[in-house]
Order: sequence, then structure tokens, then C-alpha cells
Amino acid sequence: MKKYFCATFLLLTSFTFFAQTTTPSVIREKFFTQSIGFSHNYNRDNLMSPLTYSGYGFELHTGAERISEKWYKKFDLWGNFSQFQSRVENGYNYTANGIHWGVSQIWARRVMPSETRFRWYVGGGVFHDGSINVRGANTNNSISYNLPTGVEAATFLAKNVRLFKLDWILSTQFSLPFLAYNARPSYIGTTDTENFTQEYGIVTLNKLLMFDWRWQIDRPLSNGNRLRAIYRWNYVDDKHNGRLQEGSQILSLEMLFNIPFRKKNVEK
Repeated sequence: MKKYFCATFLLLTSFTFFAQTTTPSVIREKFFTQSIGFSHNYNRDNLMSPLTYSGYGFELHTGAERISEKWYKKFDLWGNFSQFQSRVENGYNYTANGIHWGVSQIWARRVMPSETRFRWYVGGGVFHDGSINVRGANTNNSISYNLPTGVEAATFLAKNVRLFKLDWILSTQFSLPFLAYNARPSYIGTTDTENFTQEYGIVTLNKLLMFDWRWQIDRPLSNGNRLRAIYRWNYVDDKHNGRLQEGSQILSLEMLFNIPFRKKNVEK
């Protein structure tokens, strides 16, 4: 049911992007952002256990966003706090806890500026993504971590639409890391601290597949602020040492607080 819901949402949003043919010029704006959301998460780490865990959590974001006719810039700091349960048909169901966090800065420049149906920005950025999972049921391997830091490609697509006699902004943002310095444990436990620093190295897409895909709808408010609803799909498949797979689907509500530009400030 969840898969059908997500597919329908993405399909309808895609049709809306290309349905209309006019988009006004971009007003230069910058925002301070705050959001809270709820997530469904799953996790599997074969260094710890063959079991797959899934559960629910909540997510917090803070950051800044700046958009103009030429540039889209976004800073994002977020954390996800979850409780998991192992999924087995016959046997004991164990509980676990996880923390997943990230920080990123994206710079993207507009391409096809004469395009009237939508606004498309392409660029890249830097990121850090980390997670720690604790499974108390495992006697000698209760803690696992994953700490990639690197550079990523990113794109942002936006379009103004009018629905229910109101103005809205539909957008989607996608980022894909392609080079990172990663840390994964070679042994999971708490008896020898040296084992926590052995599996460090540079990874690319063949060892680390990770993306962050967001679909957003903004309602501009009369005071210059915006109210935004977000569906976010975050996925990690790390083969640096063992195999860690993490996925989250998040629904969140975000407030964008407009920061006025100084009158003497002229954009180059």
C-alpha cells in the first residue's frame, strides 16, 4: 500500500510540473528553515545480524535556503531518532535504537534559463552523513556506525502552479554522493577500542550508494514566509565493510522564515 501511495504521489506531481506553460521570473529570496517530521525506517547490517529491523521515529531539520534567477543554495542540518524491531515470523523479536544525522551544503546553478515551464538548477555540494545503531540483544556486537563525508551531485527543480484558486510552488530536490571518506567498524563490540578505527577509506559509487530525494509543496504566505510539506526518501547501501542498508520515508512540515535583503545589497 505504501509503495502504491508513493508512486501515485510522484506521478501526479510529475504531471503537474509539465502541465502548465508559464512560470514568472524568480524573486530573489532567502529563508531560515525549521521542520519536524515522522518517519518509517528499516535497517539491516550483516556485520551485526542477518535480521532486518524496521520501526518508526521522528526527524528534525534546521537550515537556510537561498534562491534567485541564477542560483539555488541550501544548507541543511538534520537528525532522525528511531526505535526498531526485528522482523521474524518464528522466534524472538528484538528491539533496537538508532540515530541518523546529516549536514550538507548545496550550490546549484540554473540551466536552460529561457525555459518557461519550470526552473531547473544543477550543481553539487559537500556533505556528512552518520548513523549509530544499538542492539542490546546482541551480546558482543551491540553497536554499529557509519560515517561517510564527501562531495555530492545535486539538482533542484521548481514550478509555480495554481490549485484551488491559490498559488503554490512544487519542487523536487535530489542529491547523490559520488566520492566520500568513510568509516565502518571491522569488529563490532566494546572490548577493544582499536577495532573502531580500522576500516577507514575512500569510497565511490561502487561501495557507497546513497541518495536523498525530496518532493515538496510550498504555500507562500502574505508576510513573505512559506509553509512547506515534504515527502523525503533517504537511502543508504554501504558495502565498504560488510553491508549496511538503511532506508527512511519521512513526511514533514517545514516553516520557511523570510530574511529580507538589505536595499544596498546588489546581486552580481
